[in-house]
Amino acid sequence: MPRAVSSPIIMSFLFLSIAGYSRAEGIGRRADSAVLPCRQTAQALLDEALGFMQKNYYRRNAIQWDELMAAARARLNASSSCEDAYSAIGWCFSRISESHSFLMPPASAARYNDDSSVLSHAPSLGEMVGEIKGEWIQDSIGYLTIPWVSTTDSLVCMRIADSLQEIIARLDTRKISRWIIDLRQNTGGNCWPMLAGIGPLLGEGVCGYFVSDNERIPISYHDGAAFQGKHILCRVSHDGYRMQRQQKSIVVLTGHRTVSAGEIVALAFKGRQQVCLYGEPTAGLTTANATYSLSDHSMLVLTVCQEADHTGRVCSGSIFPDKYINQPYSTTALNDPVRTAAINWLQSQ
Repeated sequence: MPRAVSSPIIMSFLFLSIAGYSRAEGIGRRADSAVLPCRQTAQALLDEALGFMQKNYYRRNAIQWDELMAAARARLNASSSCEDAYSAIGWCFSRISESHSFLMPPASAARYNDDSSVLSHAPSLGEMVGEIKGEWIQDSIGYLTIPWVSTTDSLVCMRIADSLQEIIARLDTRKISRWIIDLRQNTGGNCWPMLAGIGPLLGEGVCGYFVSDNERIPISYHDGAAFQGKHILCRVSHDGYRMQRQQKSIVVLTGHRTVSAGEIVALAFKGRQQVCLYGEPTAGLTTANATYSLSDHSMLVLTVCQEADHTGRVCSGSIFPDKYINQPYSTTALNDPVRTAAINWLQSQ
């Protein structure tokens, strides 16, 4: 993600991975860190993270950095464990009331980035992507789930986008004009394969923005590809599918487990003509993150900007549905009040 949303790539858990940086970009990195006493190594790791935060955090101008840094260092120095750099960084986010940023441990970062130099074995597909499901409902409504995506591997992301568009194309053989997009189990990750895959239903053009104090970068879909500004972040392996019917009625299902990147997809649809959101409010992590690799191979996932809908209106906190429907914790298709309400509305159109 950009610094203040500039040329680097945003993801929401959008993911810009910055593998290396100059001393100006991070504080305290040492080439000989492996031989430092553990206390100094922990302090250097904390300073690295604080350096990225001070330069790139989207609310950086509202933070008293000298005070925060001094308190975090004192907290680490008072600790009995050299492993407490992680908890000190987490404490910093708690202190500034930041709920979307976090530190990803080395093993998790390696899985997310598919770093074969660190991984003992390649992650399974089930570890990288949630369930993708498509079905006809009463032969007149297309139903599609959009999965969470926990990888930046370009080939895997292309496969996910391909799978979504192939399901849409299969459902569209009946030339249906009514659709349900289910985001209730989309806990986030990498939004770009989601947007590239759902593009035929979303339509061509701008579907949102990343917004900072001095910049507004469009998020868009064009012919099978999801763009951040002028940069393609994910595309299908073939020409993008085009719907047989341009006029569509769509219901997007949301809930408390619609998080981060899942919320970007919901926001991309919200407010469009013949689109309604049904269910419960989303988790409220409607800001965008960049990732920064630290010297111990962990990854700082840092909020760097806000998000806006296709009209440019900034979203703060949860996305509220047009029709609130309480969702039981566990349901089946036969006992799903949100899905039933969506079907009823679509059949009335």
